[in-house]
Amino acid sequence: MTTKAGSSSASEKDRAFFASLKRDCRLFRNDRPCVPHKEEGKLCASCDVYSPPGEAVLIVKLAAMGDVLRTTCFLEAIKKRHPTAEIHWLMLAEAQPLFTGNPFVDHCHVVQSSMLPIELQSLPFDKLFCPDTDPLSLSLAAGIRLKKGGERFGFALDLGGQVQPLSDAALHWFLMGVCDERKKANTRSYQSLIADIFELPEADIKRPILVLRNTERKEARDWLALELSKLGVDAIGKTLIGLNTGAGKRWPLKQWTKAGQIELVRRLGDHGHLVVLLGGPDEKGRHMEIAHACPKGSFIDAGTTNSVRDFAAKLDLCAVLVTGDTLALHIGTALQKKIVALFGPTSHHEIDLYDTGQKLYADSLDCLVCYSNCNKKPNCMDLISVDRVFDAVRTCVGGP
Repeated sequence: MTTKAGSSSASEKDRAFFASLKRDCRLFRNDRPCVPHKEEGKLCASCDVYSPPGEAVLIVKLAAMGDVLRTTCFLEAIKKRHPTAEIHWLMLAEAQPLFTGNPFVDHCHVVQSSMLPIELQSLPFDKLFCPDTDPLSLSLAAGIRLKKGGERFGFALDLGGQVQPLSDAALHWFLMGVCDERKKANTRSYQSLIADIFELPEADIKRPILVLRNTERKEARDWLALELSKLGVDAIGKTLIGLNTGAGKRWPLKQWTKAGQIELVRRLGDHGHLVVLLGGPDEKGRHMEIAHACPKGSFIDAGTTNSVRDFAAKLDLCAVLVTGDTLALHIGTALQKKIVALFGPTSHHEIDLYDTGQKLYADSLDCLVCYSNCNKKPNCMDLISVDRVFDAVRTCVGGP
């Protein structure tokens, strides 16, 4: 067997160069040059931006997008407790756009076909946070390896495949989920309850995090200018009021009445405000009915086919948001909007508006927080009057 001249020396150089690589650096990539090398020509041996790993933290949160978004409120507190931690989040694909630009999440892992992503099958973690008890979350969390001395917070599966609360706080949350009376009796926010499960100081819990790009904000402003020009409406002196018309399919009673929404648009228009209709594909018909029933110039329809980020950018144009207990509420909270939140079958106590809004609900009923869809007439949402919603908006606006 022959060897090319110099091959042994070259191999030694390769081994030396390989040994100089700081493969534990957060910026290092196995399949491409790292950013500091690509942009500035830095080499590992003398790199001044080397970032050694801290603790590896994984959050398993797969629930509805609104629930995922509100759980981002714990990220800053986790980072404060573990300053050098590299934070990973296991999510469903629909939630991934919510994390664009999030400064605290280093890696997003998307569940594909109910399977644990391959990159997580061999990656060990120091901390694993699983606040949910649904079978998919628990089974995926069970497949995560922990380093020696690693900790799990929230819930796990026992040897019999049954859910196991890992603390007294987790047990309290679990029992609330399976007992209506405990759920109704609760007066604490989701943030407070989960902070205990995660063993984080409640004082360190901040707002949910949603970061909009400047380009997204500009596109929304350009859209608004175009719509105003089509209507021939002068926006000077008008306050934009977002009206989220939908509520999702799981609990239809989270949606306020169509008659209430129509009357609110009319009254706000009469007082010089401009309503932005916000909804998804299921609200297309409702938007058409609102448009038919309300005067031209009293509203703008933001459309019902927006991506979640375009939806958020258009919502961000509004000074006040009127909404049920939906994803829009949590987007509004993250974007620091003043919110008028309408509650029926779900718990108003669990929602934190961070002192920038009002919660309205039919306090004359003793069946609130039922987490079901009933046939009562009038129901909990019927009993939220237009007068109450209008007055709450007026208070948020600070005008007549």
